[in-house]
Order: sequence, then structure tokens, then C-alpha cells
Amino acid sequence: MENLKYCSENLEKYFSQNRIQWDQFYKSERIVLEKLWSESIQNVLDIGCGCGGLGLALKERFNLNDYTGIEINENAVKSAKSLNPDANILEGDFLKMDTTLLKEKSHDLVFSLSCIDWNLNFTEMLKKAWSMVKPGGYFMATFRLTTGSGINDIQKSYQYINYEGHQEGEIANYVVVNSADLMSKLLSLSINSIIGYGYYGPPGKTAITPFSKLCFAALAIRKSCIEEELNIDLQLPPEIASTMLEITKKTESI
Repeated sequence: MENLKYCSENLEKYFSQNRIQWDQFYKSERIVLEKLWSESIQNVLDIGCGCGGLGLALKERFNLNDYTGIEINENAVKSAKSLNPDANILEGDFLKMDTTLLKEKSHDLVFSLSCIDWNLNFTEMLKKAWSMVKPGGYFMATFRLTTGSGINDIQKSYQYINYEGHQEGEIANYVVVNSADLMSKLLSLSINSIIGYGYYGPPGKTAITPFSKLCFAALAIRKSCIEEELNIDLQLPPEIASTMLEITKKTESI
């Protein structure tokens, strides 16, 4: 199954003006980044980069210069190359890209912000993104979490790509993940650290989904390079955090 190729001009229109400065990013994203950042982070891969604004924000906040962005929307790619000419911007479907081109296991920090949870191939995207992280590096992504049953069905849960708040235009998959299921997936990846921050809120105005309330969370996991104790820092709603911690206890007891 191929990822959806988003062609909407709304993507370029919005991301060329928004999420291009540090203070335009969500509080959850900024908190997690501040916690994980260190001088050892020299290069970044951003999957679903929009107009490459994350690269500009990281340069502003942390003086990062080595930024590679991947984007499937043609107009957004053109804008990204104009906004951030020093960046390496690649156009296409991340799942189809050659891992040698992307330099597998060589990135200090790999991002998927508001991307992996917009795609049809959630698990495949997660696995390939993780393969890009070098030992000791981080993968950071945003997720919509619930303690109930999740959903990954664009027929039942989707979002209009419309930043003016209208329910019209092209649609994207609106993936919601059970918090325990997500933790199981993350723990299977051989990690030694997980940092998370999130909060409850209603789905966006352009989302059509069975949920009336979701936990919107930013999570970062660190790839093990040596065997060491798992470090967990989860600032999430209590019931979300407890289900994730329970899975950790069960995994450690096996």
C-alpha cells in the first residue's frame, strides 16, 4: 500500500508562513526537544517536512545547520528550497526512498511531526524512520493517543487539509493509537530512553473521527548503543502514562 500523495496547495500556503520559527511549534514539541537536545546532535532528518520550517527553527534555537527534509507535496518542496536554501530537501514518498540515499543508521535525530499519524502505513513508517537513527540517536514523533481502541481507517477517521477550518478539500488519514499498543511497539525497537509530553484536547475542527477527546503527545525514543536501564520521563495525562508504564513493567518481567 502506497502512502497518499498530498497535492493540496493549502500545505504550502500554511507551512510557508507557520512552523518556521521556534515559538511557532507546539509546547509539547519544544519541551521534549529541550530535554533531549545536546551538542552531540549534529544532523537531523525530518520526514514530512512541509516547507522545511523545522530546520529553520532548530537553527534559530540550537544553531543546527545539517538538516535534511523529506516531503511528498511538490509545492511545499519548492517553497522549502526557497525558504531554507542551505537545507537538503528531498521530494517523494519516504517509504519508496532508497535507504542508501537517506544514509541508513546515520542520523542523530529523526523527526516525524504530524506526519506518521497522517499516513496509511503507520507501522511501516515507524519502522523505516527508526532504521534511519544511528545508535545513541533519537526518533521523535507526534501521536494522537487514547486508552480505548485506536483507529487507522481513512474511511472512518480522516481530516480535511484545510487550515481555514473548513471541512472541504483533500483529506488525510487521521490515525489514533491506543497508548498501550504504541508503547509495545516502541519497546520492541530496542530503546534505552523515552521522553514524552502531552495533553488532552478535542480533535481539530476539520477532523471527522469517532473521538471527542484525544491525548496529543510528542514522544522521543533513544536507540540503544549499549545495554543499560530504560529511562522513562512521561509528562502525560495520568491514565495515558499509567497504561504505558504498565506495558513497560510487563515487558521487563518477561
